[in-house]
Amino acid sequence: MKVVEKDKLVEGMLQEELERCRVMISSLEQGMAHLPKGSLHVRKKQYKKKRYRYFYLKYREEGKSVSHHVPAPQLDALKIELDKRRNIGKEIKAYQDRVKYLEKILGLKA
Repeated sequence: MKVVEKDKLVEGMLQEELERCRVMISSLEQGMAHLPKGSLHVRKKQYKKKRYRYFYLKYREEGKSVSHHVPAPQLDALKIELDKRRNIGKEIKAYQDRVKYLEKILGLKA
């Protein structure tokens, strides 16, 4: 861009912002690594006129679909952690878009 080519101060600020975004992406990815991945599903069973609900966590591991039963006492904590992971994923996506935009402005990648 013409402004970046003419003004080294603007270029320096953009480089700093680019580096800050990359650092944020890596720190968010590290924070996301310990959170559970997947989605929560419900199975409904009926036995002797009683209805039961079983919750399980479903995710992919090494190309295979994996399901794990979630005990009722752990259900609320798991929902909170899955929401955290989803929100961090959205934040990472926003930073990745910003990095792509800054690289385009600075002429680093085509």
